[in-house]
Amino acid sequence: MRRFFIGFILILFFTRVYAQDTQIIQYTPSDENFTNPERGFYHQDAPLWLELERVPQNADELRALRADGVSMVRYYFLIDEFRDAPIDEETITYIQAQFDAVREAGFKMIPRFAYNFPTGGEYPYQDPDASLEWVLTHLEQLTPILQNNGDVIAFMEIGLVGAWGEWHSSTNNLVDEQTGINANSEAIITALLEALPQTRMIAMRYPPYKQQLYGDAPLTPEQAFSGTPQARMGAHNDCFLASNTDWGTYYEDETTRQAQKAYLRIDNQYLPQGGETCNDAEDAQPYIHCENALTELAYLRYSTLNRDYQEGVLGLWEAEGCYDDIAKRLGYRFTLIQSEIPTQARAGETISINLTLKNDGFATPYNPRGFEIVLRSTRDGKIWYYESEQDPRRWLPDLGDIQLPITIQLGDDLPAGEYEILINLPDPMPSLYGNPDYSIRFANDGVWEAETGFNNLLATLVIQ
Repeated sequence: MRRFFIGFILILFFTRVYAQDTQIIQYTPSDENFTNPERGFYHQDAPLWLELERVPQNADELRALRADGVSMVRYYFLIDEFRDAPIDEETITYIQAQFDAVREAGFKMIPRFAYNFPTGGEYPYQDPDASLEWVLTHLEQLTPILQNNGDVIAFMEIGLVGAWGEWHSSTNNLVDEQTGINANSEAIITALLEALPQTRMIAMRYPPYKQQLYGDAPLTPEQAFSGTPQARMGAHNDCFLASNTDWGTYYEDETTRQAQKAYLRIDNQYLPQGGETCNDAEDAQPYIHCENALTELAYLRYSTLNRDYQEGVLGLWEAEGCYDDIAKRLGYRFTLIQSEIPTQARAGETISINLTLKNDGFATPYNPRGFEIVLRSTRDGKIWYYESEQDPRRWLPDLGDIQLPITIQLGDDLPAGEYEILINLPDPMPSLYGNPDYSIRFANDGVWEAETGFNNLLATLVIQ
């Protein structure tokens, strides 16, 4: 009887030690505007300007923009000197140097190549672009650069066609002013998608052109991130809120215009939407004020906008008080609400962690993103990583409180001791993995570790 009693006590003791008692942690949201990869206001410049004027980019100057929450640049590369000739090796080397500066600064780039940049005149602009033959030749020349630097490309605006590379006013019939997409257009899009890494997307200037290519139905959840041409074509609007049609971005007919926006709202769940403002004159006044701007940005799921143009619109947003809100909400903004984490476990055991978060941004990430639970020893700082299949690209703002049940199998060789629990949302590209400039930060007080790029869940797990 005594032996049975002692055995029973031992069973109770070990059951209690190894039971997964749960700690619940509540998190405080932050109101700070901070950098996060592939989102926010971008800085615009032209490293390769008209007639080969060159303005080399400086990594230190880019890095200084981080204080304003900026981590992206849109670069124009004007290759007007090569409309009927190959791009010379000196220029190829120069273009690569601009990518190097972006990488050194911890930034991502939105590149656009174009053959002209009209500085005067009216629509239709007659500044020449290049023939299809030369466009395809140039894309072949640029392929090694785009492939080798895909890690620091956020997405690429198609460019190349017409005035400013905006897909109108083509002097070589690269897009048809009356019918839109033609055989030349399709050839350029196909070549550009092949020139870029499979994981990188392009952005089209006009929504009807994408619909001409792939049909009126937006992407479904099953089609998203599949690597098909449709799943790789996002949007950029270079005259956001300029008029009732955004200066020709949408059709004049109101019913059609609203249908085009409804298409973008669904399609942009899984794609980048970028652009810039361009007008603060009378025809823009009903649309550019804060109340409508915030509504449109959220409805169309904007990830990024130009911080350098148009000054009148940006100044209005500052005067009316919504500029800072826009800066924080462009793209994604993930805020932890609560976590439920075991207090103790054994090596080799399977544990469950439940996270609750929300997305206060306008959009989601659009490029692949890792998700890791990190255990860090409080004794010697040794780190153990556990990958999860959670996909931040699907954490839509529409979902409200997002529940993330996470199960991880602890290693049999995990030493006994106390471990901090952290989350790592790294860029999965091998060249950027482990660089905190490219890891996602949660919008919470006291969780971000700038030196590691981890988000500390403020909990510990004791391994018996």
